[in-house]
Amino acid sequence: MRFIVISILAAALLASCATTTRNWKSNDLPGKFSASFAYFNGREKHTVDLTKDEILFLKYSLTAVNGNITLSVSHNGVVIWEKKVTGTSDTAEHHLAALSTGRYTITVSGENVAGSFNVTYKTVLPKTVQVITNRNIELYGLMMVLDDGPEMLSRKDTMVFNGRKAVWAQWYGMVLQNYERYKAFDTCRIMSIYRKMQTEGYFYDFFVGFLFQVNEVPFAHINATTDHQQIARFSPHGDMAEARQRAADFLDALNDFSRAIDMDAYLTRNKPYYDLALASVMKNVPRGDFLPVMEQYYRKQFSEYSLVPSLTLFTDMGFGTMNQSTRKIYNTFGSFTFQSFDSNHLDMGFDDPVRIRALAAHEFGHSFANPAIDSLPSPLLTETAYLYEPIKAEMKNQAYNSWLTCLYEHLVRAGEVIVAEKIGDSARAASSLQDNINKGFIYLPFMVQELKEWDKHTSSGNFNEAVLQMMRKLKEAYKPAKQ
Repeated sequence: MRFIVISILAAALLASCATTTRNWKSNDLPGKFSASFAYFNGREKHTVDLTKDEILFLKYSLTAVNGNITLSVSHNGVVIWEKKVTGTSDTAEHHLAALSTGRYTITVSGENVAGSFNVTYKTVLPKTVQVITNRNIELYGLMMVLDDGPEMLSRKDTMVFNGRKAVWAQWYGMVLQNYERYKAFDTCRIMSIYRKMQTEGYFYDFFVGFLFQVNEVPFAHINATTDHQQIARFSPHGDMAEARQRAADFLDALNDFSRAIDMDAYLTRNKPYYDLALASVMKNVPRGDFLPVMEQYYRKQFSEYSLVPSLTLFTDMGFGTMNQSTRKIYNTFGSFTFQSFDSNHLDMGFDDPVRIRALAAHEFGHSFANPAIDSLPSPLLTETAYLYEPIKAEMKNQAYNSWLTCLYEHLVRAGEVIVAEKIGDSARAASSLQDNINKGFIYLPFMVQELKEWDKHTSSGNFNEAVLQMMRKLKEAYKPAKQ
């Protein structure tokens, strides 16, 4: 009799674990599973192997007409995330980083429910922001010091910088000592070439963009990955042969300059400062899921992302650039604030987590967002130019002197808000949105809402197309009233 009772109990337990369905229509593929049903009681599972810190991206739509439907992720039998829907529907996405290497189970559980589910998933390796020193940029910074240093250092007026009264030489930190040490080299051939090019309309961003795409001094030369358009800009007439020759002459003089000042000795002497600058930035770079989440949102990716702190660029100066051939993005910048060379309180002015996160999100964001604006039809840019008028004064105060540059900034800042939300920093997303509205970016809420809706309902859509549709809606939403 005891055996019969145990058998009955075992059968009941097995039945309770079984999956029961009615009118079940499903599609089960690697990376995707979905179903609609009149009744579902049980579980559907997919498993995926993850290495530690690898990122699992989930996109889901859950509909429960009645009953409950739950999506969960578990590891070693422990649920580490879940979403439950009761008598309603939800479409969203979620990502998580694997805490340890192993098998993870994605489960959809139904409790006496009618409805549907659609789950797609993929795994992405974490990406880290590289923090590096570039010899070309440091040498170019010394050229800037020789060219601009005398004027800046001659200014004795006191200004308020970061809440502190100081003369310009104090604000610009290493500029004074670099100028005093290297001012005898002001007559080098590279300085003559550099000054002549400036009179021809070549500015800081041109030199920075080019120098990231060639080998480093003292062996700087054009290579197979140097963008042709960067080289072509050396010729005012669009003559590629002339451009190559002028570029080669510039690099030849630059290599000579690096040998003349003994660039190796400069870097060795200042190694403690460079080590501290790199360490200050390194400890504040965004976490490993930041770049994959950004790539997921923009539906595109780059091969490498580098922050390049510089001790020769002027304080608060920065440049972002990209190599089209290698798909590498660089952002180089001077210190954020005052520097201290006191051995008891050494500070190179880079230890600012907020500024570093902003550099990564904003400057890298331009490489994602700007091409979408550049791909817009010219007539649409013309037809929406009236939107610039209400914010022109505020935009010009921030050096955004055209509707085009204003659009770049709007789109990048919209991305910052959305990506911050995606990585779970809702407080920063909200404050960023409000801060930018206060700065005159009045179209940001509309853009954020439209792009969030696109992102929510489109798994692999084209970001450029999303921006085109958003701009068409923006044009209608803010159409001026007829007189």
